[in-house]
Amino acid sequence: MRNSIVDLLDDIYDENSGKTSLGEIVERFEDRGFGPLLLVPALVALLPTGAIPGVPTICGITLFFICIQVAIGRKSPWLPTSLKERQVDSDKLKRALGKAKPYVAKTETLLQPRIPFLSDTPAKNIIAAYCAVAALCMIPLEALPFAVALPAFALCITALGMTNRDGVFLIIGMLLQLGTGYLVFKALAMM
Repeated sequence: MRNSIVDLLDDIYDENSGKTSLGEIVERFEDRGFGPLLLVPALVALLPTGAIPGVPTICGITLFFICIQVAIGRKSPWLPTSLKERQVDSDKLKRALGKAKPYVAKTETLLQPRIPFLSDTPAKNIIAAYCAVAALCMIPLEALPFAVALPAFALCITALGMTNRDGVFLIIGMLLQLGTGYLVFKALAMM
């Protein structure tokens, strides 16, 4: 089994098919826990693919479902059939993840197990519930240009922390998610 997050990103898309479904991505990472499953939709929303109309909403809903499952203590992920069947063009996904890999590789050198109690129940469940709220914030922020980048980035940092049991990254991700809440309130106030 591969351990590197960069290696995991290579396993996401289907080289032999024109499309990759969310269900296929979930199946590929089911034994790796919820961290990589949070990372993938967050990266898709953060990268240029997140500028495609509807993509941030699909990513936000997917992240919400995954986070809620962690929050309630599920051991393996489940997604509704309608989300599992959603597909992304494999070539676009490959290009987007290719752009992300150098940054993920650099970030990965900073990761190490720190403040491990944040990666265990009940702290992990509370963090996941907090992440679920940030994921839902992506839906209204899709209307503002580039606004989805903040919650997507915060969820990427949190997912990296969760995957590597790095409490420092979890704390940074949570602080960034506070900025997401502020951004949503500002956007709603402008309406």
